[in-house]
Amino acid sequence: MSDKNKNGNDGQGGKNGAKTWQERKLEKVNRDDFDVISRKTRDQSDFIGMLNTLDNLLYQLRMNMGRSSNIQLDKAQEFLVRSQKIKDEINLLNAEMCEMMGWDYRPPRGFVNPVKKEATVKSTVPKEKPGSATSTA
Repeated sequence: MSDKNKNGNDGQGGKNGAKTWQERKLEKVNRDDFDVISRKTRDQSDFIGMLNTLDNLLYQLRMNMGRSSNIQLDKAQEFLVRSQKIKDEINLLNAEMCEMMGWDYRPPRGFVNPVKKEATVKSTVPKEKPGSATSTA
């Protein structure tokens, strides 16, 4: 069999000057709405696939809320809240794993280190004085 694949192209840009998948990827890297993600584990490949789908779905949900009668606003709000909770949970997981390994965790922009935050909150809460009463109104 020759070096050409079953589509009759040799991987160097298909018929009529079509670009290879590598060339298309390199073009996307230069766009503002693309990030490059390293895949070191199979878990990461799973996350990338799910996040690409989630990104598209959240975009479509936000763009069509109030325009499509199929989208119930209360259900859409629930999806947005659940999405945020999942991000917070992954942030917490990352922080806890770093803490266990003795590493400093630097969360992505827009997030805080939830482990460090808990320690700060605990130390800044004033302690009650013995014998003082707390009102419950």
